[in-house]
Amino acid sequence: MSESVFDWVKSINEKNYINHVRDYNPYLTNTALSYSMDTIMFSNEMNQYPNLPPQCQYDFLYQSVRKSKRFNKWYKEQHVPYLEEVMTYYNYSKAKALQALQVLTQEQLRDIVKSMDKGGQ
Repeated sequence: MSESVFDWVKSINEKNYINHVRDYNPYLTNTALSYSMDTIMFSNEMNQYPNLPPQCQYDFLYQSVRKSKRFNKWYKEQHVPYLEEVMTYYNYSKAKALQALQVLTQEQLRDIVKSMDKGGQ
């Protein structure tokens, strides 16, 4: 049976040891654990040793994190209107486009969208 990152995090949080680490993903597990105040330091510690074998990383987290039910929401990026259009039109990076959106007027944004309209579907 193939475990998902949620199974691994649940195993660590609820102390249900999984014997095989074939599908263990240290990056996603550390990311999931970093959303909780009481596990962020353990997650950070494992991020400092990326070359450690997955079994060692899992064992460290399993033994270090105290048993608890943690329900943390994953970070989701907010949708920014006109961001993609400004990035494409000016060939800007995301950070640069966000800065440009602060100074562009609604009329300028409409002109950008209008000039990029390719018609059709």
